[in-house]
Amino acid sequence: MASITHTHVVQAMSHWLASNGYRCGASRLGTRPEIDLEATSVFGQRRLIVDCRGELGLDVGQDPWMEITQAFFYLIQDSEMPDETAQVSLALPDTSDFRRRMAGMKEFCLRQGVAVFWVAENGQVRQWEADTPAASGARALP
Repeated sequence: MASITHTHVVQAMSHWLASNGYRCGASRLGTRPEIDLEATSVFGQRRLIVDCRGELGLDVGQDPWMEITQAFFYLIQDSEMPDETAQVSLALPDTSDFRRRMAGMKEFCLRQGVAVFWVAENGQVRQWEADTPAASGARALP
């Protein structure tokens, strides 16, 4: 099975946003590099800021926990700086590893106002919503 790379997640999210009434803007020059996409709803002025993460190859030498930790650090920081027109979000590979790592975080994300998107290998995107199960049978890693 091929890994779901950062590039794959960005491309799938960009396509999903365009298909769901968002217009992706230019890159966010002068802002932190973790923001991969910024899109504005064509139906209003609502902006969606997306931090995309991908699976890392074993040869990269990065810790997958560090990817999730870093993403949450920036998402918490962004969501605590009120901007009435922007919603912060996280796009992750829809894999058992990432679902396991995110187990138990759904309620926190909903309370914090962070939208979480899951990107499958085939490019399909689904969003965590209050009425959808977090991950059947998944439990947080120790």
